[in-house]
Amino acid sequence: MTGQRDKIRLGIVGCGGIARGRHLTGLTMLKRAGLDNFEITALCDTVEDNLDAAAAYLEKEQGVRPQRYSNWEDCVSHAPVDAVDVCLPHGLHHVVGIAALEAGLHVVMEKPYTVTVKTGRQLAEASDHAGKVLATAVPHRRMPGQRAVWWAINEARLLGEPRMFMANYTQFRPQPAASSGPLRPSVSWRRDRMMGGGSGVIDSGFHFLDTLLYFFGECEQVYAELRAFGAGQAAGDSARGQQIIDQRENTAVVTFTFKNGVVGTWCWSFQVAGHETRNIVFYGSDGSIEDTGYSDRFVIYHLFMHQGEFRGRDGAYLSMGDLQGRMRREIGPDRVQQWFPNGITDHFAIELWDFLDAVEKGRKPEVDGWGGLATTTLVEAIYESAMSGQAVKLADVLSGAAYHGWQKDIDDHWAAQPIPKLLRA
Repeated sequence: MTGQRDKIRLGIVGCGGIARGRHLTGLTMLKRAGLDNFEITALCDTVEDNLDAAAAYLEKEQGVRPQRYSNWEDCVSHAPVDAVDVCLPHGLHHVVGIAALEAGLHVVMEKPYTVTVKTGRQLAEASDHAGKVLATAVPHRRMPGQRAVWWAINEARLLGEPRMFMANYTQFRPQPAASSGPLRPSVSWRRDRMMGGGSGVIDSGFHFLDTLLYFFGECEQVYAELRAFGAGQAAGDSARGQQIIDQRENTAVVTFTFKNGVVGTWCWSFQVAGHETRNIVFYGSDGSIEDTGYSDRFVIYHLFMHQGEFRGRDGAYLSMGDLQGRMRREIGPDRVQQWFPNGITDHFAIELWDFLDAVEKGRKPEVDGWGGLATTTLVEAIYESAMSGQAVKLADVLSGAAYHGWQKDIDDHWAAQPIPKLLRA
């Protein structure tokens, strides 16, 4: 693990909202549950207020005072850490991740894994070369609801042969008013395609796409239409794809074909008025499972966080509570402990425990860098299809044959900014 040290020394690189609101609270849950194989020894952020807030929280909740750094290079080079939790803007993920791995640190990477397939492959290869753990932070598959649905589809076979799914959501959300002043940093970098990589498909959509791969395995092909509608704008007002380069997509119509034969749709828009659509159902030859958490405005991205229903062809019915209870009984206590260590059900806490346990035991995490690359490939296949107007095979995205529409200028941007070679002090 870490030589003769008893605990993994963990640094938090990026102390914004996701780090403070989810990662630090998840790590505190681990401590309180007796999963105490780590100490937070370093915090890093360019914003002093973020550092102050994170430090104050940790002193109150964990009784620690980590060292503070105002830039990630100093943190990676000099902080007393064995591993880092990277919670930075998307475009920096491969930059900081590769530098940290090459410096001998283990890395857990907040979603989305990276902004292109090329940068994702570089990051995964850096982990293999360094012999260090690289985990992709995809927490939603760790939730009791998603674990139960995976079990129902893949082990209990309650749906019979999985056949198709529909995930549809529409709602009119007013466009934010133009501001004469500077944008908040958390807003401005997301509007920069080089840094954010896109909008809903790569951001919150990364969770949904990871879930699909978790449920059904390898995806073979996608066809996508994306739009970035403005107020009063007609569907044909601009050339294909230019809207989603210049703006952030707010509408998606995507069809998937999986190698096991499953087909499905992911259709959502926040710029169509009138009747609101809510329909998220997974179907098989013997039944269906519906996510009924439609009051959650993020349900189209974050599946099975709340209620759900199984309905069988024979009339059988299970609520989400019933499904989770049956799953726990049938998988047994050892797997319950593996999936929900010491009774924890918070998905961010569990993903961080998986990473820390992988570091301690020298094993692979549930989703490593190559797993993150698989979801990134699906993300980029959607963008490349939307730009080309054609169905795209994921093998062509992974090989680079389907590449020039969406990713090339992002890769060119980051290739012009070499990753620093950092040596640990």
